[in-house]
Amino acid sequence: MPVFQLFTQERTPDCFTLRRGGGVFYAGKFFTFDAGHRLLSHPELCRHLHGHTYRLEVVVRAQELDECGMVCDFKALSQVVKGVLASFDHATILAERDPLVAALRASGERLVLLPEEPTAEVLARHLFGELERAMAQAIQDPGALAPYRLRPKVQLAAVRLWETPTTWAEFRREG
Repeated sequence: MPVFQLFTQERTPDCFTLRRGGGVFYAGKFFTFDAGHRLLSHPELCRHLHGHTYRLEVVVRAQELDECGMVCDFKALSQVVKGVLASFDHATILAERDPLVAALRASGERLVLLPEEPTAEVLARHLFGELERAMAQAIQDPGALAPYRLRPKVQLAAVRLWETPTTWAEFRREG
């Protein structure tokens, strides 16, 4: 049987559902931001202040598509993600215990402080949590993204943070 016949769509007033099978829909979008960081415990060059053009891949999922046949509108997702990334863009991301914090704060630098070393893995987990909270707020306040919206059935599936063109870390909730 051809694949297109296995998963035919059945339209209901507010969504599309899969008639057969237990599939899940995924949709994703890439974002970029520039930031500096350092890893105090790193044995080599990464212990020095340096920067990256980070590439963030955000993946959302839903069991059903909305009335437009989408997991969510990419514009709604963009508004949520850009709101979270605004504090990271052109900031210095440091561990709270970093001795540079006081001097950089006193000089007016943009800082993001994390309880752990700002590795790609830690940043991916942190961004996942921030995005989950921002999505929950957008769902609670449907007018926040007007004219777009996030449905309660849309979940954050994963974030993948690219630190360089060849290195990335991903965080997702299992289960």
